[in-house]
Amino acid sequence: MSVGEIQPTGTAAAAGWTAADHGLSDTTRQWLSDAMPANTRRAYEWAWDRYVAWCRTVGRCPLPATAETATEHVTHLRRQLAAPATIDQALGVIGSMHRKAGLARPDAEGARALLRGYRRELAAAGVGQKQAPPMTRDVLRQIVDALNLDKPIGRRDRVMLVLGFTMMARRSELAGLRFADVQEQDEGLDVLVRTSKTDHDSAGRLVSLPTQDDPALDPARLVRAWRDEVGPDGPLLQRLDLRGRPAGPITGHGINHAVHTAAWRAGVAGKGYYTAHSLRAGGLTDALHRGVPIGIAARHGGWDPKSPVVMMYARLADRWRDNAMSGAFS
Repeated sequence: MSVGEIQPTGTAAAAGWTAADHGLSDTTRQWLSDAMPANTRRAYEWAWDRYVAWCRTVGRCPLPATAETATEHVTHLRRQLAAPATIDQALGVIGSMHRKAGLARPDAEGARALLRGYRRELAAAGVGQKQAPPMTRDVLRQIVDALNLDKPIGRRDRVMLVLGFTMMARRSELAGLRFADVQEQDEGLDVLVRTSKTDHDSAGRLVSLPTQDDPALDPARLVRAWRDEVGPDGPLLQRLDLRGRPAGPITGHGINHAVHTAAWRAGVAGKGYYTAHSLRAGGLTDALHRGVPIGIAARHGGWDPKSPVVMMYARLADRWRDNAMSGAFS
């Protein structure tokens, strides 16, 4: 039955609802779709399409799904050696699609039990979740020093690396920056992050970056020089063509690639697979190493101070300083 064929009954009739009350305009549907970040939407669509294709192959109904179908899908993904996070996302997408269709979500108790068992199995086999290593100050300096600053891409990458580390920025936040979002102050540089992964209402947050003694690692000086080179308008970090000319805004994937390439060229790739997340994690870990309170460090990077991610990096930063065996045999 289509929306136009729905007849008001029960509570709906008492409320005076008509068929129009159950419809959405094309504009509303498009704006609802646009409200979800593009990367998230693509990931959800991919997970849902893969699930539907599997259901068709094995003769199961994708929507509404039974608890057994959701559980068997986990088994299928385990056989495909999918990462636990991928399976967790697949279950979330199945539940979300049921909710959007006005259907009860399938009981996921069995599916979640399978996922927990899978995680234990991987842990016992020594297979952990891949995690980009935090980039230390020394590694950051080594990468920056190795950049070819005679070329625009080297100067752009220096701005990108220093901002990523000092802002503790997500790659999507770096990609979204515009020159209008940065403002020099006497004490350093104010950067407005207009929206981010966890800022669902796009309230924005202001990240203040103090002036640094080393001009090669000072955000305000680097942004100022980069603005003078490419102009005061548009995206702060841009794609560059083969001649080094701006060619439009860079993507999060492009930033990730640029970080890894710069690390590889600096000869530090052997110390870990450095990504854009290494800058974010490195800035946080460095701040905690220097004794910055967790709450202040977390707010700087846009985390909830009680976030498990923050606590993980706090333990990493403190594992030698606050160690139960320190001085045990002194």
